[in-house]
Amino acid sequence: MSIYALSTEGFQSLLRISRSSVANPPWFAAPVDAQEDEDSATVVFHVPVKSHGRVRLQASEGSLSVWGRSGAMRLCALPWLVDRNGIEKSRSGDLLRVRIPKKRWAIDSTDASSIAPST
Repeated sequence: MSIYALSTEGFQSLLRISRSSVANPPWFAAPVDAQEDEDSATVVFHVPVKSHGRVRLQASEGSLSVWGRSGAMRLCALPWLVDRNGIEKSRSGDLLRVRIPKKRWAIDSTDASSIAPST
């Protein structure tokens, strides 16, 4: 298996996630690719179907946990707050693709800078 990133930015995202990742056992759900844009990050994990079957995801403020059926776990700390309701996952063989949307802050409509001056 190799690490594949389409761009330098994707590789930097993968490095940030890998450095702050903890797994038990250490080889479980190793991230193999990551891409980040201003709205979300997509992380691809290697999760063998035969050894772990169904995978469960759980997100908290700035982290993503990947749980395998056998109790295996990987915790990835993320450098932004997560929109927990928008997480999407898809699977292709041994690869699990997880799209993690970044939390958007509400814009205060009473902010004076957002109000157009009247003439």
